[in-house]
Amino acid sequence: MLRDVTVRREQTIILNQVSTTIPRARHTAILGPNGSGKSSLLKLLTRDFYPSIDSEGHQGDVQILGQRSWQVHELRRSMGIVSPALDAEFSRGRTGRMTVAEAVASGFTATRLKEFGPAITSEVREAVDHAIETVGMQSFRDKPVERLSTGERRRTMIARAIVHRPAIFVLDEPTGGLDMTAKAKFLEIIDSMTGQQEITLVLVTHHLDEVPPAMRHAVLLDQGTIAFDGLKQDAFTDERISSLFRLPVAIECDSRGWYDVRMRRD
Repeated sequence: MLRDVTVRREQTIILNQVSTTIPRARHTAILGPNGSGKSSLLKLLTRDFYPSIDSEGHQGDVQILGQRSWQVHELRRSMGIVSPALDAEFSRGRTGRMTVAEAVASGFTATRLKEFGPAITSEVREAVDHAIETVGMQSFRDKPVERLSTGERRRTMIARAIVHRPAIFVLDEPTGGLDMTAKAKFLEIIDSMTGQQEITLVLVTHHLDEVPPAMRHAVLLDQGTIAFDGLKQDAFTDERISSLFRLPVAIECDSRGWYDVRMRRD
């Protein structure tokens, strides 16, 4: 929950008096063009950013899983995150030399090196195997992460994010860098996860075609403010999306509930 939250960097207001609530089990898409404040909103959730204090001493209120105060490492162990930036960390160096199984296990401690990972008990091993199977990476279990394709590595990041059954699963621009085949496989996995009510999915993107059918709520961000917060079918209209991206578009929804966008040439 965010209430009246502003984020300012020097003289630039990145988020302006933002208020929104994402209840547990309500999968939510956060959409907006580049520069709309999506990444800053996410950083508030991960405690990389804190609300700015205005001239009257007001700071706004951020509650995550019902708590205002968190030890950052404890919060991150309650979340699962997939992003191109995290993916890049696992593509090189000592982190990249971890096997798929070691990388997935590191999700328990939200660390980047196997030395700081969990003790490999039978329960941990079982959870790792289940997460790897969920994303279809069984045959890559002992392969170094740095030797995977981008799509394979991104699927490994999903397994790492869900291995400890987090309360919140955040996907930040998750298909960046994926080709069409890898993207389709990735979205198929995410779609299958929307039936898991114990995990709340939060998808941060600027692509409507990434939003799974069962993700029924959307928040539209525009220049640091919330332009819309409500049901997806009310958010994904020609008028709203055209206004948000400053481009005339036509929105279509197929029989399965996936959306597509095309530019109108009126």
